[in-house]
Amino acid sequence: MNPNPNYIPLHPPLMALRGRTLKVLAICRISTPNQDELSLEDQEAYYREWIRSHYSLPFEMDVIAGRGSGECLERNDFLEATERVNSREYDLVIAEDLGRIVRRVHAVIFCEDCEDSETRLIAINDRVDTGQDDWRLHSFFAVMHHETHNRDVSHRIRRSLRNRFSQGGIIQLQIFGYIKPEGCKSDTDLMKDPAAEPIFKEWFEKLEMGEPYAAIADWLNELGIPTGPAARSENWTGKLVKETTFNPILKGIRQRNRCKSKRTNKTGRYQTIKAPPEELLQRECPHLAFFDVDYYDRIIRMLTAKNEKYSRGKKEKQDPLKNRPKKRTRFPGQIIECGICGRPYVYGGHGQTDHLMCNGAREHRCWNGITVDGPLAAQNISTAVHGAFENLEGFDTEFTNLVEEQANRKWGESEAKFARLSAEADRVDQELENVLKFIREGVTGDSLRTELIRLEQRKNQILMERDSLEKRPSSDIVLPSAVELRRLAREEFAKLALESFEFAHLMRQLIPKIVVFPYRDCLGGKLVLKSKFRLRMAEFLPSRDARSMLGDSLEKILHVDLFEPSQRVKFREEIVRLTSSINPATGKNFSIKYAAEVVGITETAAQKAMKLQRMMDQLGISDPFIPLTEPPDDVTKLRRHLNDRYKFDPLDRAGDI
Repeated sequence: MNPNPNYIPLHPPLMALRGRTLKVLAICRISTPNQDELSLEDQEAYYREWIRSHYSLPFEMDVIAGRGSGECLERNDFLEATERVNSREYDLVIAEDLGRIVRRVHAVIFCEDCEDSETRLIAINDRVDTGQDDWRLHSFFAVMHHETHNRDVSHRIRRSLRNRFSQGGIIQLQIFGYIKPEGCKSDTDLMKDPAAEPIFKEWFEKLEMGEPYAAIADWLNELGIPTGPAARSENWTGKLVKETTFNPILKGIRQRNRCKSKRTNKTGRYQTIKAPPEELLQRECPHLAFFDVDYYDRIIRMLTAKNEKYSRGKKEKQDPLKNRPKKRTRFPGQIIECGICGRPYVYGGHGQTDHLMCNGAREHRCWNGITVDGPLAAQNISTAVHGAFENLEGFDTEFTNLVEEQANRKWGESEAKFARLSAEADRVDQELENVLKFIREGVTGDSLRTELIRLEQRKNQILMERDSLEKRPSSDIVLPSAVELRRLAREEFAKLALESFEFAHLMRQLIPKIVVFPYRDCLGGKLVLKSKFRLRMAEFLPSRDARSMLGDSLEKILHVDLFEPSQRVKFREEIVRLTSSINPATGKNFSIKYAAEVVGITETAAQKAMKLQRMMDQLGISDPFIPLTEPPDDVTKLRRHLNDRYKFDPLDRAGDI
C-alpha cells in the first residue's frame, strides 16, 4: 500500500519490466543559459513527486538536464536521451511536456522509439502516454500546439520590436564612439562621445589615403582605444574596423532588420541570413552623426569599389558559401594548427582557394607563411590513417586480455559492493524489527516515527542500489577483433569521398588536431610542411565504455609529409644504391648516368641526389629535411616578418599535439 495519501493509480499502471525497481529516465531542459538553473531542479522535484503519487513501489530515476533550444536536433542531452532509450534499460521516460525533449515532428518519432524499445513515455502536461492507445493523436496535437505557439510568439515579438523601433526605441549595445546613459530608452537619450570625434576623423583620413583595415586596427590598439560595449573582443581587428566603418549610425542613420534568423530544418539550428529589403527599418538621428552624409557615402563607395574583387556573390554570380554553415568545411580544414605560433590554418592561402595558410601569418603574428595543399594533404593523411589500421598486428590477444582484466576488476568491485549492501540490508532489517517491536508494545513518540521513516527510506535505497548491481552484466565492454576493426575502417573509407563533408566529419573524430612544422632539405631547397598528429583508432569501437577504456591504448602518433618531394629527395636512396653496386661487365660501380636512366630521371637530378646524400653524411643525419626555427633570409616568398606590422606572438600551446 502506498503511504502517500495523494496516490492516483494510472491506467494501465506503471510496471517495472526489467526488475522489481522502476527504472525512470527524467528529461529536464531550459532554453537558454540565462535562465535560472533552479528550474532544472524544480522539474526534477516535480517528476519525483508525480511518480510517488502514481507508483507505490521503489523507483530509481536518472536525470538528463540540458540547456538549449528544443528545436535543435544536435543537442547533447537529446542525443544522450535517444541513446539511452535505445539501450532498453528504462521502464519509463518522463517529461513535463514533449517540448522538454524535442520539438516538431521529431517528438513523435522519439515517442515511437520509446514504443519500439518497450519503454513507456509520459509527457505530463501534454497528456501523452504511450501506454495508452490514443497517444499518437495526443502527441500530434501537442506538436502542432507547440509549433503554432512558437510561431505566434515570434511574430508578436517582431511586431512589437518594429513598433518600438519606429518610436525611437530598441537601444541595445552601442559601438565605439557613443555613450548610453543609465536608463536610456530612446535615440534622443543616446549621445556621441566627444573624445571619439578626432579618432574617427583620423580613422577616415587613413581610409581615404588607402590604409588597410588591419593597419587601422593596429593604430587603434597602440592608442589603447576601447572597442566598445558591442564588441566581443577587447582588441581591434581588421574585421571589427570594417564593421564599424560601414555602420550608417556614423552618418546619423539607425537601421534594423538588415538580417534575420532562419531555421535549418535538418538540424533545428538557426542561421543568420539577409532579410528582404522591404523589412529594413531606418531612422534619422542627426545628433548621432560624426560625418556629413555626402562625405561618408563617398568613402563607403571608394572602399566598396576597392574591395569589390574580394567579395563573393557579386555581379550576379552565385555565392559558393551561401547558406552553408562555417563548420561544414572540407578536410583537413578546422583541425590544422601551425607548429610555430599555434594558430589555426584556414583556407585561402596566398589567393589559392584549395590551400590553407596560418592565420597568424595573415595577421602578421607569425613568420610561417608556407601553405598546405588541401587535396594533397587529405590524400596523404588518409593513406597514413588507412595504413595504421591495416598494420594492426598482434592486437587481438593483447587487448582481449586487457578487456578481460578490466571487466573482472569491475565485476569484483560490484560483487564486493553487493555483499556490503546485503550486510547493511540485514542490519537495517534488524533495526526495523526492533522499532516495530516497540510500536507493538504500545511505545509511541515522534522520535520513534521519525526513526521508522528513516530506516524504511534507507532500506529502499539499499534495495535500489542492489537491483542495479544485479542487472549489470559481468562484462559490458565488447571489443571487436583486429580483423573486425580493420573491416570497419575499410568500409568507412571506401564509401566516403575525400572532398565530402562526411569524410571530414569522420576524420575529425579520429584526429583531434594536426600540427604542421616547416622544414627544408639540407641543401637549401624549397620550404615544405610536415605534420604530426594523434590517431584515435578507438573511435571506431561501438561501445562507449570500450572507447573510454581503450582510448589511450588504441592511440598512435603519426608523422605525415604534406608535400610532393623533389626528385633529389624522392629518388635519393635508389640512386645511392645503384651507384654503390658493381657492374659485372666492368667490375666498377655503375655510373650516375646509368642510375639516372634506370630510375627515369635526368643525370642532373641524379647528381643532385648524390650531392644531397653527401651533405647528409657530412651532417650525420638520416633524414634529408631539417626543421626551421626561424625564417631563412634567402627565401624571397617568406617576407612577412619584414613587414612593419609584424610582431611574433606565439600561443602557449604552439607545437603541442
